[in-house]
Amino acid sequence: MLSSFNTSNLIGESANQNGMFFTPFKDRKVVPQQMVDVYRNLHTNNGYSIRCSKSGLVLSHCSTVMLRNARFIVSESGRQKTIQEKRKRVHAYVRGELVGINELVPDDFLQVHYNPYHTPLFILAEYNKPVLEADKVICCGKYAYVKQQNQMTLFD
Repeated sequence: MLSSFNTSNLIGESANQNGMFFTPFKDRKVVPQQMVDVYRNLHTNNGYSIRCSKSGLVLSHCSTVMLRNARFIVSESGRQKTIQEKRKRVHAYVRGELVGINELVPDDFLQVHYNPYHTPLFILAEYNKPVLEADKVICCGKYAYVKQQNQMTLFD
């Protein structure tokens, strides 16, 4: 999976192949296996922001992101503010080890939704059950996708 980290992405050039993009933010570097938070960026065309989990600094923006050992996190106080003010804010994200950028979603991955007005957690669409963590996650377009497996943690 690390093959998607090509040299031009890491040294700060913007890539745009097949409608996919990668743009470093303020010349910051993205490192494979780095622990990051990924959230949907409404100011890009169905893109995502990659933020360092440790420092909280935004590292880059891109079309798709693949994470390993991921957890789905929602700040309940942020969710409540979003609901009260009816204004979008970053309060939900996926945290995990960065393993790929601009990956395609394989057929065996399942769609995950999040809507703060309808549910307090990320929901596995096919089963309509909250999902807390997964071994592999790809964030692409409006949704996240998880690989179906025994390691996936769902609420019953």
